[in-house]
Amino acid sequence: MYNRSSLLQACALAFLVTCLGGLGLTSMRAAAQQETAAVPAGGKWKVYRDDRYAFRLSYPPDSQVQTGRDRGYQYLRVHNYEPEPGGQSSMQSGEYHLEMLIFDHRLGHRMPSPCRDLVREARQVRAGKVNALRGLAERSEDAGATSFALCLQAGKVDVLVMATEQDPLGPIANRLLDGVRFGN
Repeated sequence: MYNRSSLLQACALAFLVTCLGGLGLTSMRAAAQQETAAVPAGGKWKVYRDDRYAFRLSYPPDSQVQTGRDRGYQYLRVHNYEPEPGGQSSMQSGEYHLEMLIFDHRLGHRMPSPCRDLVREARQVRAGKVNALRGLAERSEDAGATSFALCLQAGKVDVLVMATEQDPLGPIANRLLDGVRFGN
């Protein structure tokens, strides 16, 4: 028999699956919209919105945004830091890099591991209208930097979001992850 918490989680997951399953097959770039949103205590951040995968995220106005498709996933990158060739440079204070990996099962994409294996010190959080795991990412490509993660698995789409910065407390990275919302 279901308890109230299980029923609410099942309803939220069903809503996400319905939203994600019913969306058109336009490309991420065509479906995405950028707008400006007021964010308290830090000025105006921009908002990236993707209608196909029903998410949005807030990011600083000095960021570069890139979208694309790689083998096995689609991605969205938001950053003000570009590592030098060979990856020998390290992030400086105030620099950040966010990478969202979207594994669309309808396109044959599969996340390499379950969220519980990709996120250390994980705790369950709400990311808009869905539940997700949030903690530290298992990998960081920049020596000395800390990668924070948000991961969710749904019926047709899995998403892993990693935000990295030099500061071990991650004020920018965590604010970026706080700005990720699913279910528009």
